[in-house]
Amino acid sequence: MRAGAEVIVERPLEVVWNWAADPRNWERWLDGVHDVRLEGRLAEGARVMSAYDYGGRSHEFVYEISERTVPRRQLVRSLSGPFAFEGLLELSEAPGGTRVRQTVDAGADGALTRVLFAAGGPLLRRAMRRRVRQQLERLRTEIELTGAN
Repeated sequence: MRAGAEVIVERPLEVVWNWAADPRNWERWLDGVHDVRLEGRLAEGARVMSAYDYGGRSHEFVYEISERTVPRRQLVRSLSGPFAFEGLLELSEAPGGTRVRQTVDAGADGALTRVLFAAGGPLLRRAMRRRVRQQLERLRTEIELTGAN
């Protein structure tokens, strides 16, 4: 299931990139993510481990930064976890700041979820889009109000 949203952050592109593209900040804006650990340096090919609360339980995920085009685009894919996940962060200059677009693609974690995705696709996609939008609003608040630099 794929969904995305975007916001304008009233900060320069480099400031937004340095904060938003760093997995060590995920806990501050992504729902359910905690205990983030970066293996090695922040670069394409890096591994990121985290816990993610989903379905009433905490699950361990291992991600790879599959693509990293500084300061514009970062693609993160899960290598392990209860379901496939891909998250794309795209930044571009916009009047008054930086446009931040996030697109997520989350796979089903079992037969029941596959049926729900098929039967309730449009409703679930809207809910996912709303959640992504809320997360981006938190990202904007963190960067604009806390003085991320």
